[in-house]
Amino acid sequence: MATLTGNDGQVVLDGDVCAGVRNFSIDITSDTIETTTMGVDARTYTTGLSSYSGSMDVYFDPVNFNGNVQFNPTTSTVGASTLAGKFYVKQDATNDIVFWANALVVTGFSITSAMDGMVEGSLSFQGSGAAGFSQTGNV
Repeated sequence: MATLTGNDGQVVLDGDVCAGVRNFSIDITSDTIETTTMGVDARTYTTGLSSYSGSMDVYFDPVNFNGNVQFNPTTSTVGASTLAGKFYVKQDATNDIVFWANALVVTGFSITSAMDGMVEGSLSFQGSGAAGFSQTGNV
């Protein structure tokens, strides 16, 4: 059984490697549609539409994000055009493990600053279309 650690991860948005990434999450769900008919004692279902969404947290430093417009609050990225994203769980020369999406809509951006901590940025997104997964190489 393979054991993965989070320190091999990386996030790439629109071709730019995001600096200072602390964590990311991707949630993939699918609707279920009930197909039960009268006279049947057990409910039945079929699959419906799938969707995905997620978020990521970073240490915020404006100098690191000159190329990453999604982290520049003045560019009006929230709700604007879509971004392509690659979320690497593990990276190595031949067997990257990556979730990828060609159309992410940024749904939220926030900055948190605490007296006794680092300034952090958080980005949330909703996927449009299908997401992909690969564990056989760079996508």
